[in-house]
Amino acid sequence: MDQSLAIRTMKMSLRILNVLLIATISIISSCVLVLFGLFVVALTVSGEKIIKWVLDSNIDISFNFNGMTVFLNKDVMSNFIYDKSEAIVLMLLLMIFTLIVLSIFILLWKFVKSAIVGDVFTLRNSKRIELVGYSLLILSVLSNTVQAYLVSTVLHMLINNHELDNIEWIQTVSFRFFDINWSILLCSFIVWTIGRIFRYGSFLQEEYDATV
Repeated sequence: MDQSLAIRTMKMSLRILNVLLIATISIISSCVLVLFGLFVVALTVSGEKIIKWVLDSNIDISFNFNGMTVFLNKDVMSNFIYDKSEAIVLMLLLMIFTLIVLSIFILLWKFVKSAIVGDVFTLRNSKRIELVGYSLLILSVLSNTVQAYLVSTVLHMLINNHELDNIEWIQTVSFRFFDINWSILLCSFIVWTIGRIFRYGSFLQEEYDATV
């Protein structure tokens, strides 16, 4: 009785997780579409038109990014400088990063779907987990690069280097574009190891099914 209740509870939890993963995949897919639209705009629209649109717009927003608050208003945007090549590279990096994140959630969703029907220790699931590990490995290298390039591009477009040099309390500004996120790298190794364990578990499952 208690065992059947535990199984039903587990299946219910997996179904809830399945719904949450579908919702997350939908949101990330929307972000990919938005980034693709911005990428097309960066490719096709001239820099003069974008500068004119930015200067004519009444932007007054603030947001937090990596521990610092960024304020965007008409005074700040009056210094806006558009660099087409930087915008294209930034949109491309963001799309690649988001697509990798999307692939991770799709793999997790497929794993949960198979677990709901009772197919847990299978070769297909072990490959899915290993692919998540490889994806996290790529993100460990790419995440800091994307973050540094994003900050660099925003600063370059809103505050030119001459103005930064005139600020007394800023001595130098540098960005580390090629750096490893060790936390994500560790997670990738752990997930890959779990995938190898699942591969061994699938082998034992096949051996057990063959002997029954």
